[in-house]
Amino acid sequence: MLAGNSTKILPAARPMPPNGGVHLDTPPSMNDSGSVNIESTRTGPGVILKVAGRMDAESAPAFEDACKSWVDQGVYRLVIDMSELAYVSSMGLRSFIVVGKLAQAKGGGLRLCRLAGLVKQVFEITRLNSIFPIHDSIESALATE
Repeated sequence: MLAGNSTKILPAARPMPPNGGVHLDTPPSMNDSGSVNIESTRTGPGVILKVAGRMDAESAPAFEDACKSWVDQGVYRLVIDMSELAYVSSMGLRSFIVVGKLAQAKGGGLRLCRLAGLVKQVFEITRLNSIFPIHDSIESALATE
């Protein structure tokens, strides 16, 4: 049976622009103030957390809280689907490390899957891809003990 939760951090409200009330936005992946959306799905002994948007200093705590909530419930196998994560800052990277250590301390683990684009490059440049198991698919991440 699947159970789902969703958390969304929204950017701060912006004042009305002087050009008659029209906001000229850049795509979400290019915005300075973005948001992160986290959807959780319980599956067997673990949970899949789909992270979408931007993970930065403002939104990384929501990711940590979502993961810690599952660990507090006794779920120690965390699979993070990053297929829709457009950006990760150093604070976001820190959150992955914190959550990974927490899960590992409880006998579980953190598995990352479906990294793409800039996020994949950041994990490769920082060599975090050698610390965390990284998978091409959710199924592959779930199959790994």
